[in-house]
Amino acid sequence: MNEIAKTSVAVFGSSQAQRDSPHYALAGQLGRALGTRGVEVRCGGYGGVMEAVADGVKETGGTVVGCTLAWFRETREPYGRLDTTEEASDLHARIDSLLRGARGAVVLPGGVGTFNELFWVWTLLLHDRDEGPEALVLLGKPWEDLTVYLGRHFEFTGPILELVRIAKSAEEAAAIACGESR
Repeated sequence: MNEIAKTSVAVFGSSQAQRDSPHYALAGQLGRALGTRGVEVRCGGYGGVMEAVADGVKETGGTVVGCTLAWFRETREPYGRLDTTEEASDLHARIDSLLRGARGAVVLPGGVGTFNELFWVWTLLLHDRDEGPEALVLLGKPWEDLTVYLGRHFEFTGPILELVRIAKSAEEAAAIACGESR
C-alpha cells in the first residue's frame, strides 16, 4: 500500500460564523499560523470559519483547498480565494477529501455539520485508521466543557478523551496539528 505523504491540515468549523464574531477572528488567526508553516490547508470551502481560514492562509502566501459538497451546489458558492475546489458527492466523500494528506485536523466551534466531522475524525483516531490524521485539535472556548460533559455522561473514557488536544490559541493549535508539539 502506498502511504500518502501527510503534508496538509484539515480545518472544520461553522459556515455561519459572521465576520465580526470571535470564531471568525480565531479562524483567521489559525489560517495565518498554518500558512506560515507552509502546510496546505483543506477546509469546507464556503463562508464563515472556512472563509476566515482561507483568508488567513492567503495572507501568508499559502495554499488552501476547499472541499465542497454537491448537495450545496444550488444554494452556496465556494469562497472565491480558494486555490482549488474539490466537490464531493456526499458527506463521506467530502470528509475523505478534507482529510486527504492531513497530518492534523483542527476543529473550531460550529453546528451539526461540525459535530459530525469532529466525531467522524475522532472515530478514525480511535480505530487508528490510516486515512485519519495523526492529531485532532479542538480550538475555542467551548471544547473543554464539552469534553468534561462527554466524560461524565457518555462512554468517553480517559483513553478516548486523550485522543484529542484542546488548544488555547491558534498558534498552539497549528503547532499541534503540524506535529511540532505532542
